Amino acid sequence: MEGSGAKEWLNLSETALLAGCRFEFFRGPGPGGQKRNKTSNSVRLTHLPTGIHVLAGESRSLQENKGRAIRRLKLRIAIEIRHAIDPRCFEPPAWFAQVVQSGRLAVSHRNEHYARTAALLLDLLDSRAGRVGDVAKLVGVSTSSVVKFLEAEPQLWSAANSIRLSASLRALGKRR
Repeated sequence: MEGSGAKEWLNLSETALLAGCRFEFFRGPGPGGQKRNKTSNSVRLTHLPTGIHVLAGESRSLQENKGRAIRRLKLRIAIEIRHAIDPRCFEPPAWFAQVVQSGRLAVSHRNEHYARTAALLLDLLDSRAGRVGDVAKLVGVSTSSVVKFLEAEPQLWSAANSIRLSASLRALGKRR
């Protein structure tokens, strides 16, 4: 999906992002006993401007499922929407310093900058024709740190390999 870029959506506050979303609640399938069959605690979250939707229903808690849905939506936006970056004048955004420690990416999926980091790395990977080493140099971390970050999330790994394949490069292999 092309458009204004994931950056614009992911830089919004959570409240502003959710203002453009629709929540739907339903009873989820699977085990869970009586509570599962009586409460609508599964969540479908749709981002109306992009049409991206996600589901969360693995917890019996509606609040936990809402939180998971929001994290999944941010990640899907980061994966599906590209923002063109000119690497010749690129400087990492100010928030990026918070996710780098000792030349490595130190950001987990629970970090508020996780989806932004994913979007930035994929946008750079796209702008550098799939060359991971170039991306690492641009953001000031090691190549292995970029690979580890992408590899930790199967959807990011798949998106990175799609970018590489479209640039006629071989897919990244899993590390041992």
